Amino acid sequence: MYPTRTRLLQQLAALLLVLLIVPTVSAADWVYRVRPQDNIWELSGRYLRPDVPWQKLQDYNKVADPLHLPPGMMLHIPIAWLRVQPAKAEVVAVMGSAHVQLPGQIQAENVAPGMTLAYGTHLTTDANASLTLQFADGSRVLMQENSALDLDRMSAYGRTGMVDTRLRLQHGRVSNAVTPMTGLGAHFSVETPGTISSVRGTHFRVGADDNHTQTEVLTGRVDVAGDHAHVLVPKDKGVAVANGTRPTKAVNLLAAPALHCPTQAVSQIPYVFAWTALDGAQSYRVQLAPNDRFEVLLLDHVTHSPQLSLPDVPDGDYAVRVHGIDGNRLEGEDSVCTLHISGHPQPPLVMEPIPGGKAHDTRPRFRWTESMEAESYVWQLASDAQFTQLLASETKITGDNVRAPNALPFGRYYWRIASRDKSDKVGPYSDAMPFDLVPQPPAPSMGKPKSSHNQLSFGWQAGAPGQHYHVQFDRKPDFAHPTIDQTLDQPVLQMKKPGSGTWYVRVQTIDTDGYAGPWGATQKLRLGCTWCRVAAVAGGGGLVLWLLL
Repeated sequence: MYPTRTRLLQQLAALLLVLLIVPTVSAADWVYRVRPQDNIWELSGRYLRPDVPWQKLQDYNKVADPLHLPPGMMLHIPIAWLRVQPAKAEVVAVMGSAHVQLPGQIQAENVAPGMTLAYGTHLTTDANASLTLQFADGSRVLMQENSALDLDRMSAYGRTGMVDTRLRLQHGRVSNAVTPMTGLGAHFSVETPGTISSVRGTHFRVGADDNHTQTEVLTGRVDVAGDHAHVLVPKDKGVAVANGTRPTKAVNLLAAPALHCPTQAVSQIPYVFAWTALDGAQSYRVQLAPNDRFEVLLLDHVTHSPQLSLPDVPDGDYAVRVHGIDGNRLEGEDSVCTLHISGHPQPPLVMEPIPGGKAHDTRPRFRWTESMEAESYVWQLASDAQFTQLLASETKITGDNVRAPNALPFGRYYWRIASRDKSDKVGPYSDAMPFDLVPQPPAPSMGKPKSSHNQLSFGWQAGAPGQHYHVQFDRKPDFAHPTIDQTLDQPVLQMKKPGSGTWYVRVQTIDTDGYAGPWGATQKLRLGCTWCRVAAVAGGGGLVLWLLL
């Protein structure tokens, strides 16, 4: 028998009343799995706002007996009912000059590790500075150099673990490692002047400069919104957006480059770190950090070359990561390798013999600069570049030079030097420095001078091609204040005839490597005066000429 029309209306009215009295379970709920000993009162006090009574939670979940909640029951709590309190961010690490302007403050202060920051905080980093923030849910943000970031909103939903974090990047770059989120109230977003990138657990980067924004997704997915349009960007893709325009289709990021990671400890400082060039890469970003967490950056540099000299850093373990940058300024996937630096104390700079130079003394002297890291030096001399045939060695030299202990035959030799610090640690050797031990250039033998009306010229035997000649001409044999002191390309000196009297002249050969050979024998000459010669001619006597003795 079918119910009457009146009966149907009564049933509908009753159903409507029930719906008005008992809220329906919504998809926008946070769900709690009941544990043994839980009760509705304690759960309400733990999770609900003070103005939401426990009876509403009982009705919402249709709990018949509030004294008994069966373990394993899924208790639904509307997000709007949850207790909300401000969350904090902590400065995990900082490198270089970074500044923070706290809410209500006019003057900025320096950022320090361990600082706790509230929403409304404004952060900036200078050149070569970086810092890492950790948020209430464990998510981390690496803020790179020349960046400005505002902590717009940081809220925690009681003890649910859900956190709402909203950042605003005015300019610069941030790299975000977001903890996977549970619950619809959990939220993490980075807003730039042109886009909003929202995630629920992923690793992504955001850059904002020159009226453009780049979002690059390394794991998970990111919703990028701009100008009332959305693009879902999956892993290994990115999107570049000009401010004021809609985000377009995501494109593939450049693949991770193949790094030439050293297999042994790095002793040569600075070290040239290289990788294989990527097709489509306009440039590369290279970052050096104390470890592979990359909480701070010792180096953050963009280069157009597939190699870069790493800076001088203390001995220890480090991590390097590199990625390519395409024509849209989207930065690609990372390659990371670890390396061990063992380059200190560094060897000093060498002075003589220079690499490829010449020595003339059969017991040559070796000179170097004095390193501020060194207490003493280790020196070796060998006949081969591998130093398997050692000819001499000193393990604790103080000062800046040492002389070969024995006379050496002419030939090619190799030497190297290392520094020893205060703790007795010996650093790496310098490169093997070859030099040739050769005879001294012969002292020039000056020929008989020639005289004209008002010119005087001297000549001597030419040396080897490329050699030069140092000539001095003085009134006294000590050559303390020479009238002429010249270096010549040719073995001849031409000069205006000087005044009468006794003069001294000497010459030495300058070899092609700059080595000055011994002075030749000092020559003495006497020059007669002009009036004497005139008088002698007039008197019928012999002409008085200058003499070379």
